[in-house]
Amino acid sequence: MTSPSIERLQERFGTLQARYGYHLLDAESYEDFAKAPGNTLILFADDPAKVPETWDLTIILPEALLRLEADVRVGLLLPAVARSLAPRYGIRIWPALLALRDGDYLGTVEGLKDWSSYVRLLPELLSAQPSRPPSIGIPVTNANAATHCH
Repeated sequence: MTSPSIERLQERFGTLQARYGYHLLDAESYEDFAKAPGNTLILFADDPAKVPETWDLTIILPEALLRLEADVRVGLLLPAVARSLAPRYGIRIWPALLALRDGDYLGTVEGLKDWSSYVRLLPELLSAQPSRPPSIGIPVTNANAATHCH
């Protein structure tokens, strides 16, 4: 069963789709969307009941993109899908925006920033050189290693 806050977020995403042509992505459609040619921004949303700043970013993003001089496709991820994909890009703070070009990682903006920061950061992200995404650190152990020092 979906919580009321997730249902309202889905409605807001529907409005963004209808008004701006953003794409609601699921686990199946994400890969093709992310790898498509050109500039891409993907909103990683969390449950607004837990992270109310998610609402703010759904309002700030379209306004900030009006100032952007580059063509960009925008994808929207509901919390369950966003959480499953976040480790791939090292995303730890919600909400987050992921920037890709031709499927290559450009960077992220994590947490809510003020409108003017997005106006400044989005062009910087979209003009960045592709790089390897950071990952969330996972300790590596060797099961065959000795348990004591010599």
